[in-house]
Amino acid sequence: MKNFITSIILAFSVYGFSQTEKEKDSVVETSINVLDEIVITKKKVLYTQKSDRLVFNVENSIVSEGGTALDVLSRAPGVVVSQDGELSIRGQQGVGVMINGKLTQLSQKELANYLKSTTSSNIKQIEVITNPSSKYDATGKAGIINIILKKPNAGGLKGTVFTNYGRGRKNRTNSGVNLSYNKDKFGVYGNYSYTFRGEEERKVFDQNQYTDNTRQTISTKNHQTSTTDEPLTSNNFKIGTTYEVSPKTNLEVYIDAKLGRYENIANGRNTLLNALDQIQFDASTYNDSKEKWNDYTYAFSGVHKFNTEGKNMSFDFEYETSKFRSNQFQSAKNIDPSSTTNVNDRRGYIPSQLKVFTGKVDFTNPLKEKQSIEWGFKASVKNNDNPSVYEYYDNNQWIVDLNSTNHFEYKEQIYAAYANYKYQLENFNIQGGLRTEYTAINILQKTLNEEHKDDYLKWFPSVSLKYELSSNHSLHASYSKRINRPSQFDLNPFRFYDDSFNYSQGNPNLVPEITHSTEIGYAWKSAFMASLYFSKTKDVFTEVYVYDPATNTTVTSQINVDKSYNYGANITNTTEIYKWWSVNTLFNIFENKFMGNVVNTDKIDPIVTLNLSVQNSFTITESWKAEANAQYQSKSNLGIYERDAFFDFSIGISKQVLSKKGNIKLNITDIFNTNNFHINSVIAQTSINKRYDLDNRIATIAFTYRI
Repeated sequence: MKNFITSIILAFSVYGFSQTEKEKDSVVETSINVLDEIVITKKKVLYTQKSDRLVFNVENSIVSEGGTALDVLSRAPGVVVSQDGELSIRGQQGVGVMINGKLTQLSQKELANYLKSTTSSNIKQIEVITNPSSKYDATGKAGIINIILKKPNAGGLKGTVFTNYGRGRKNRTNSGVNLSYNKDKFGVYGNYSYTFRGEEERKVFDQNQYTDNTRQTISTKNHQTSTTDEPLTSNNFKIGTTYEVSPKTNLEVYIDAKLGRYENIANGRNTLLNALDQIQFDASTYNDSKEKWNDYTYAFSGVHKFNTEGKNMSFDFEYETSKFRSNQFQSAKNIDPSSTTNVNDRRGYIPSQLKVFTGKVDFTNPLKEKQSIEWGFKASVKNNDNPSVYEYYDNNQWIVDLNSTNHFEYKEQIYAAYANYKYQLENFNIQGGLRTEYTAINILQKTLNEEHKDDYLKWFPSVSLKYELSSNHSLHASYSKRINRPSQFDLNPFRFYDDSFNYSQGNPNLVPEITHSTEIGYAWKSAFMASLYFSKTKDVFTEVYVYDPATNTTVTSQINVDKSYNYGANITNTTEIYKWWSVNTLFNIFENKFMGNVVNTDKIDPIVTLNLSVQNSFTITESWKAEANAQYQSKSNLGIYERDAFFDFSIGISKQVLSKKGNIKLNITDIFNTNNFHINSVIAQTSINKRYDLDNRIATIAFTYRI
């Protein structure tokens, strides 16, 4: 079935590429005078291709309605989401995430929880920026994803209310309201959303231990299974006000709050066999992790225009305080009566408090005609306090585990300055800039009374070019240098237990990744766009694992590998097959190549990976719309792991009601339940295979009403 469906999609894609565009095609007609962007379609388009980014117009997608921000990101062009919420672009991990142009300071786990609790109904667009200009933070070796939320409408009282219900293996629902009122120089706005996300995942984990590195003879086999129940509840709200001080000056103040809780309850089994398939250990397992968080952001921003010629200044100051708490309990009960092996129960109390202040000032100065320069400054000061306590149960009492308990404090300061020059000729645009970032890190291991300090200054040039060959043909090229810093969790050497038999620990010797990225491309009208890209990363992060047969425990950590290369080709095509049927096709082929020693392995075999996305839009009547969207990705490598191919097919239909002020949408995602996360790895004396059967097949009905 999967091969048959994939063949149909490929046929659609080839057919789309073969179409001859009409000179006044209603789907792809574009204003060529706008040199900095190419609009794929003039209708409610799904994608907009600009010179430095690809924009996914979420509000125009029926399939995306009723999901979460993380669900929507998994359908954004070139973006892949892992089982634990880590993002990658074009096969590269290390992605900077912005919300309305502001870089998030959350950890990977905290960010995943936030994206799961953010409803897609509040998202306007997702920008995938692979080579950002110097105006942007240099973080993220693969580029930046900018999630743009819907803004309040101008003029009087405006707003929307929405509610939806979804069902996969568990129930899902979210509801909310967005309101704004603007009169004369004053405006006020606010929004609130409630989300409940039920989720069930099924995991199978197989691990073979061999007698030596030749892996000819198996020493032990470990088989783990678990089924999780993962309810998530969140309450998010934002309230703000805008004021026009003068025709040249506007100010804005807002408070943004995110409150939530999440629980991961897992029941499973862990069986250890010897080389003769005889049971050495057999246990039922139980893990319960309860998490709560509250995050408040206070912001003050403004724009001042010095004159009508484009000279202006903008500023943005934010203070964010976030508290996160996790209570863990882990148990493994031996169910083999002949075995004397016993595993102690474990529990953990893991609080974390994050405080971040960011401030930036940006200037735009027109120079001569068709020339301008952007310049500005930014400061970011972060403090994360993480006093973790782990205990194990022995002799009828709870005993502190000194190998895991740790009071870890991470302090980070980043100061940046940039200048970005733009020059526009009749047919030629050039943009070049330079950004510098000074980073100072102070790590306090209070439990061990140890301190580690580091500071460094890095320079990040960027350049982009665009040349209009004619009204129908254009070329573009870009280059940028970027950085991916290890997080405080990557650097913390103490243990973080996933369950009684698997834990991870940070590596305080990790150094930042540095990436040089370049791209060249061609566009024909607004119907066909193609690009070639290449990047080289030094000191690339790679996850590694070590198995201890004595305790049947696997330890996961990260190391720096010498370098990696990422290269590939990207093609975007839009065509109108019939007046009622248009197709957007995105085709990406890439390869990752890693160089350097990884646990006694001097190379990781590269894999050529194909990613194909086909978005079909149907106009049934003026009020009835439909979509049928599919995505396929072949086998890929994630560092030492290989990910199996996956496929997603989703459909949706919408109907305008109540004098076009209301909209009802019904969609089903991952109809064939083929979008799963399967990875495997073979290094040194160990092979690992992990299979996650994700809860992705969801039927959702959603209602939205414009006030």
